[in-house]
Amino acid sequence: MPARPADADFDALIAIVRDRLSRNMRIRRNLPGGGRLRLDRQLPFLCVYRTPPRAEGESPADQPRDRSAAELVTTEAAYLFASGEPEFAERLSQLCAAINEVLRDHLGSLLILELWSLDDGDDAAKSRTALRPGFRITASAEPTLASTVDALAEGLRAIKLHGLRADVEVIDDDQPGAPGLPSLSRQCAADGCLTIGIGVRPVYRNAATGELYPLVLQSLRRQLAVALRKGVFAFTGREKSQPLAHYEALGPSTIPKAARAVDQQLSEISQSFDFLLQVTPVNAEKAWEDFEASGYAKAPTLHYRPLPYHPSLLKRQLYSIPIEHVEDASLVQLFEQKQDELDKQLDALKHLGTRAFFYDSLHLYGSPDEDLVRLADSILDHTRAAADDIHENCVPADQVAAAAREHIDYYHQRLPDFQASVQVCDTIASALMVAQDRLFISERSSIRPQRLEPLLHHEVGTHLLTYFNGRQQPLRQLYAGFPGYEALQEGLAVLAEYLVGGLSVGRTRTLAARVLAVRSMLRGESFMETFELLHDEHHLGPRSAFMTALRVHRGGGLSKDAIYLRGLRDLLTYLREGHELEPLYVGKISLEEVRLVQELRRRGVIQPPALLPRFWDEPNYRARLALCRRLSLVELLEQLL
Repeated sequence: MPARPADADFDALIAIVRDRLSRNMRIRRNLPGGGRLRLDRQLPFLCVYRTPPRAEGESPADQPRDRSAAELVTTEAAYLFASGEPEFAERLSQLCAAINEVLRDHLGSLLILELWSLDDGDDAAKSRTALRPGFRITASAEPTLASTVDALAEGLRAIKLHGLRADVEVIDDDQPGAPGLPSLSRQCAADGCLTIGIGVRPVYRNAATGELYPLVLQSLRRQLAVALRKGVFAFTGREKSQPLAHYEALGPSTIPKAARAVDQQLSEISQSFDFLLQVTPVNAEKAWEDFEASGYAKAPTLHYRPLPYHPSLLKRQLYSIPIEHVEDASLVQLFEQKQDELDKQLDALKHLGTRAFFYDSLHLYGSPDEDLVRLADSILDHTRAAADDIHENCVPADQVAAAAREHIDYYHQRLPDFQASVQVCDTIASALMVAQDRLFISERSSIRPQRLEPLLHHEVGTHLLTYFNGRQQPLRQLYAGFPGYEALQEGLAVLAEYLVGGLSVGRTRTLAARVLAVRSMLRGESFMETFELLHDEHHLGPRSAFMTALRVHRGGGLSKDAIYLRGLRDLLTYLREGHELEPLYVGKISLEEVRLVQELRRRGVIQPPALLPRFWDEPNYRARLALCRRLSLVELLEQLL
């Protein structure tokens, strides 16, 4: 019988698999008949999907009805999706046998997890179950698979869509796999290769028309990936030669080309503008002087930097990024959340100086919750107001810059890529401010000597450090900033002030005052009403009250300043729950995404932080951190009084 054209391609592919997989090298190859093989590294499993064979009389050009089902396996580090046509069955079985043969010497048994879409006639058309996710597990009654099937079933039952938990049916079957298709493991079953079949109720498409529900499919892929890895993790437990610390370690360990391209494009848009710098008034000092000259009676007029880009054009670029091409479900979720955040920031910049900016700000930062407001009230009620922040013995701007450069040099010696710049200017409202890799210092900064080091640990040892740590990682979002990263950034930065012994009562009162100022602004109170609340009721000095009111009323109303106290509160809660501080310095992440960061570390996608803060090895740091693990913020403040 003459060889078919596809046979030569399969022979070449099998040779590549034997060679590269034996050396634990990555494999990504297209298959004859349409399909793809991805093997990230030597792994004890292979997720498989085969398109249903054509019905009699159906032309090769006809597409299978459920062509999106292949995406159910492409989240994994080892997958094969291929044609289910009879002409490819034998060669696909040989391919699986070759994979099993190579892995047997390194990892023991290979587990094939074959997924397919359950026939609509089974139950998807029934109104009661049409939206509920459902799975049918088929496996032999072999005792060695019992724990694997149990773990897989438990993981599948945890899947939730449309508010409904999944139904899971487990069936004993000596020939598990996609119905009507020959077993892929028939040529390697004698060598220990095992198969589990997983039928998936196609809730991600319309049962009658086949129309795809892309967001449902995306959610299903993400949750299904977790269940599959938990099942494989249980399978590896039976192999003493394959110790794994966590099921997430079974996920993809590299960032494929499509994901790298999306990450780069999102990062380029994020880095093309600096939201905080754009919404910072350029005339803050002049506004204060005019306000003081008016006897604290006339609200300031604020001016902003012109936008050097058109937000609508950036948004056009933003939504042309093909996130849908990314296979990794965890990265897709991260990228889409970042896309949404950038969209909201660009909307806000487009509306800078108008009432619409106020609503954009709420979409970005939300409003302070009642617990946070009560905490801020408690801090201001139970602490004594300090003198305002202008003193004759303040450190001049050139000395602040010299001290900042000394801190930068310290980190540069340990990480040559730590190349931050320092710029003294007169266009920022705060004394110090970081924008990407730049530290801005107000030429009129009024920093008391005892506050200088804590502030440098805040700005250089947190904001710049996490930026440059992020630049050491393959995922650019770690320095461009995960969605919502600012709250944790400010929480870490204020915590650094405490850990070096420099968090003063006055500083904490300022953070509390910002929360109440945000609440005042959100209630519709004017600049003057916010100023009077801070100055008359809570006894902030006139300059502090003015600058705090300016920060929250800038742009048309910015609620960001509530995140400082909220970030510190939430970080202390995180520490009291027993979590570690070190992972938080890997880049600009949020507390909500720590789990994703830990997953990516377990998978080997990202590495531990390149640098840790300067105070890390100081003896007093450990004692203060121990207090943070057992005391609330109010209790910590009581020690400062």
